[in-house]
Amino acid sequence: MTSLDQADTLPLRPKLSFANAAYEDKFCRYYHGFYYRYAQASLVVGMALILGDYLVDRMAFNASANFYRIQLCLPLLGIGLAYSFTETARRHWQSVMSTFIVAVACSLFWVLSLIDEQGGMGLKSWVGILNFTFLEFYCFVILGVQFRFALPAGLAILLTFEAAMQAELGADVGAFFYWSYHVVTLFILAAGIGWWREFLVRKEYSTQTTLKAARDVLKNQNDLLEIEVEKRTRKLLAMQDATIVILASLVETRDNETGNHIRRTQHYVRALARHLQSHPAFAANLAGARLDILFKSAPLHDIGKVGIPDSILLKPGRLDPEEFEVMKTHARLGHQAIEKAETQLGMTVDFLACAKEIALNHHEQWDGSGYPNGLAGAAIPISARLMAVADVYDALTTHRVYKDAMSHDEAVKIILDGRGRHFDPDVVDAFAEISEQFRNIAARYAD
Repeated sequence: MTSLDQADTLPLRPKLSFANAAYEDKFCRYYHGFYYRYAQASLVVGMALILGDYLVDRMAFNASANFYRIQLCLPLLGIGLAYSFTETARRHWQSVMSTFIVAVACSLFWVLSLIDEQGGMGLKSWVGILNFTFLEFYCFVILGVQFRFALPAGLAILLTFEAAMQAELGADVGAFFYWSYHVVTLFILAAGIGWWREFLVRKEYSTQTTLKAARDVLKNQNDLLEIEVEKRTRKLLAMQDATIVILASLVETRDNETGNHIRRTQHYVRALARHLQSHPAFAANLAGARLDILFKSAPLHDIGKVGIPDSILLKPGRLDPEEFEVMKTHARLGHQAIEKAETQLGMTVDFLACAKEIALNHHEQWDGSGYPNGLAGAAIPISARLMAVADVYDALTTHRVYKDAMSHDEAVKIILDGRGRHFDPDVVDAFAEISEQFRNIAARYAD
C-alpha cells in the first residue's frame, strides 16, 4: 500500500492504528520525536505543581504528612526528568513515561491518604480529584501519542485511586461509590479527549503524508517530463545539426571549396563573436545563446551556390564581369531558399533567421560598395559583418584553382587595409587582436 492510500486507512474505531505496519511505525517515530520535548516540559510543570500544593497546604494545615510530597513525589519527578535525557528513555519514552507516571500517582495518592488521616485536604477532597484529573490528562493528552500506552497507564492510575479510596473509606460503601462515580466519569472524559486527540493527530499525519506523496509524484512526473523534453530537445538539435551538415555538404559537392572551409569560417566567426561580446555595440546581439546560433548558422553562408551553373561555379580561372554578376546572385538564392523553408515550416527558427541573414549579406561592404543590396555601415547585420572578415581571410589563405594561398601575415595586412572600407572597423580591430587564433584555426582545419 502506498502512502497515498493512508488517509483512508484510519476509520473511526476504538483501536487506533493504520492498516500498514511500516506506515504505523513511521507515524510513531515522527510523533515520538515531536512530543518527547513536551513530555519533558510537563515533568517540570508537575514539579512546580507539587511544590505549589505543598506550600498552599502548609499554610492551611499543619499536617506533617504533607512534607512527604517534597520527600517522595518531588524527587520522583526529578528522577523522571533526569532519566528522560537518556538514550533508552528517548527511544522508548512513551512506555517509560507511562510506567513512571503510574509510580508518581501511587506515591501521590499514598501521601494524600496520609494527609486525610491527619485532618488535611487530601484524597477525599477537590485536591485529590484535581490531582487525579491532572494525572489522567497527562496520560491521555501528553503521553497519548499512542493510545495503547496511555490507556493501561490511565486505568492503572484509576485503579490505584480506587484502591486508595477503598482503604480510606473502608465499610462506607455509599461514600466509596459516590467518589468512584466522579473519578470514573473523569477517567472516561480524559480517555475520550485523549482518544479523539490521537485520532485527529493520526488524520493530520495521514493528510500531510498524502499531500507530500502527491507532491513527490508530481515532482517525479515533472522531473521525468523535463528529462523527456531535454532528450527530445537534444534529438531535435542533433537533427538540426545534421541538416546543416547535409546542406553544407551539398554546397561542397558543387564548389571548389572543401568542407574544411566551412569549419574554418565557422570557428573564425565564433572567435570574433566571443571577443566582441564585451563591446557595447555588439554585446546585445552576441549574448547567451545568440553566439551558439551564429556558430550553427555560419556553414550555410554559401548555400545559394547550389543554384549557380557549373560553368561559372567550377571555372578554373577568374570570372569575367557577366559571369561575376551571375555568381553574385548566390546571396539572394541562399536567402530565398532558407526563407522558403521557413515559410513552409510555418514558424520562425532562430538559427534559420540567422543563416538567412548571413547568406544574404555576407558580401556587403562597410562603405556600401558590396552586394546584393549595397548596404553600408551599421545597416549591415552584425552576423554578416563577422562572416565577411572570416570568409575573406579564408579565401586569402587557402589555395584556389585560380590562385595560390597567401601567408597569414599577408592576409592580415589586406584585412587591416580594408578597415572602414570593406569591413566594420570594430570587427577589424577585434580581428587584429586575435589574429593568432585565426592562424591556429587555419592550421587545425587545414585542407
